[in-house]
Amino acid sequence: MSSNEKIKFMTYNVWSNEHVAVYRRIQAISDLISRHEPHVIFLQEVTEYICSIFEEDHWWTQYKKFSSKDKNLGSSCWSSTTQESHFCLLLSKLNAGAYECQSLWSPPPRAAATPPGLLSAMVYKPFPPEHPHVEFGPAHRVCAATCRLVPPTPTDVGAAERRASAALFLEHFDVHGHGDVVLGGDFSWDEDLDGPLRLGPGWVDAWEELRGGGGGGWTYDVAANPMLKGWRKPEMRKRPDRFLCMLRDFKLDRVEMVGVEPIPGVTHCDDTGNVLPVLPSHHFGLLLTIAPQIHK
Repeated sequence: MSSNEKIKFMTYNVWSNEHVAVYRRIQAISDLISRHEPHVIFLQEVTEYICSIFEEDHWWTQYKKFSSKDKNLGSSCWSSTTQESHFCLLLSKLNAGAYECQSLWSPPPRAAATPPGLLSAMVYKPFPPEHPHVEFGPAHRVCAATCRLVPPTPTDVGAAERRASAALFLEHFDVHGHGDVVLGGDFSWDEDLDGPLRLGPGWVDAWEELRGGGGGGWTYDVAANPMLKGWRKPEMRKRPDRFLCMLRDFKLDRVEMVGVEPIPGVTHCDDTGNVLPVLPSHHFGLLLTIAPQIHK
């Protein structure tokens, strides 16, 4: 399989906390984007200032942007304040458009309203001229979607809302027949509170499918992220960030974690005066690659 037929996705909760070396942190995430060159990027907890830092980098102009702040998309990813001080971004360097206004294929008989909290777009990867299926259309198409579900708080664990939102999102894609779907983001999921994230027929958790279900994939890991020392219990290891996929014309290729190293020369002091290293975010990012399948 030619590497230029594969599609690479990145999801990253960039941490809206602007008091912890925010410029250096976002530069570090921007460097990861430059290094890995994902075709599609899902970003959560983006603020206006964080967005302005990303805009400074050379890769920014290569992507088409979709934002949960754009009410025309019918999407409003969860925010911790009523003023929506942070939001989600979906970036694609592939040809892309909002689900409701596709032009390369005939639209469905009835446009499907996007559930609140879900940001999605169709992305298109052109077939190479020698591809055996080029006669059936100009490109592969994949529905790319991201979200950030309500996290637990000291007064409300939010489990019922998370479970309901996750079920609604998966049902939305099942009912409206999007074909290949990659849903990546911060689900704020905690098996101790929420139980297993239940997936219907055809859906897979990319990390568990490719790396096994015996643990790992901890994108919020107090033991592995020294920046979090003293903020949370040292044994806290959670997997809030995931890629959930329903693939028909594609298959999972590889998944990896990024942003796991401290930024050289950058530190901060916690509330007790401890000098701690700084990583790109309080979460680690995930990078997923999918490859087309040839149906015989």
